Amino acid sequence: VSSSYRNKNENQAPITFLTTVSHYYQFIGPVFVSGDVKAETLVKFLGEVKHLVEAMASQIVEGLYISLSADRADLIRGATSVVESESWNPLFFMIDKSRAEVIAIREVWPQMHIRLCHIHVVQAILRWETDQGLTQPGRPKLDRTAKYLLLWAFRQLQCAHDRESWDQEPGVFLTRMEHIIQDRHICNIVLNYFEVNWFTKFWLDLWTDIGLPVGHNRDHISTNNFTERAFKTFDQIFLENRANKSAYRLVLIIANEWFEYYRLWQPTHSKPDDEVYHQAIIHGHQL
Repeated sequence: VSSSYRNKNENQAPITFLTTVSHYYQFIGPVFVSGDVKAETLVKFLGEVKHLVEAMASQIVEGLYISLSADRADLIRGATSVVESESWNPLFFMIDKSRAEVIAIREVWPQMHIRLCHIHVVQAILRWETDQGLTQPGRPKLDRTAKYLLLWAFRQLQCAHDRESWDQEPGVFLTRMEHIIQDRHICNIVLNYFEVNWFTKFWLDLWTDIGLPVGHNRDHISTNNFTERAFKTFDQIFLENRANKSAYRLVLIIANEWFEYYRLWQPTHSKPDDEVYHQAIIHGHQL
């Protein structure tokens, strides 16, 4: 789940993408056009999406969808699972550091596993952003090496898998920081930033392995790249890299072009291996 404000309409009102991908890396997801992205409005959006998915699952099981895609067996299997459990429960949600999104997701799915996108975590730390997305005043200036080592030390904190293992981590983190930042005053400022914005009960389970099912960690899926890519595609192709000035035009683009594009685009093969892309890039540089 992610929202974008920039250049979408005349009122700087946001649009929110709830994205997932097929095993062909095909984008799928509803879009929410709203005046804000507060918790109460996101609850309405997510609640409606949950209701629509459950209703569609029932219709698929009942055979009301005659022409399904090549993934018919998978769709029926997934729909049957939703109907039998009497609820649609995604495996997890990946979000930016948005308090409103956390509150809304937990309102609709109280036991949902939520992951913070680690690209946005790194950006927030490098910018010393607070929970409200504002830059913390009096932030210390660190050189590139110190920033790298600080992020490395923070990455080690992520590996805590339960509360008992976490109890030891802040002390180890402080010791590492004292080696990275020699100035005691600056070290205390940095530590306070982490304690206020990252070590709190609200956020701790969202960026460490503590908040994941047994046997899972955040190494494999740790970024919100699919949603970021969707916004990039939307801005570049459907808005043609221009600032859209009309909310009416925005809705028409989403309804008549955005959804239609993904409805018609049905790849029949999976994404090539990373090595294929790597070799193509090397060949491109040679040319």
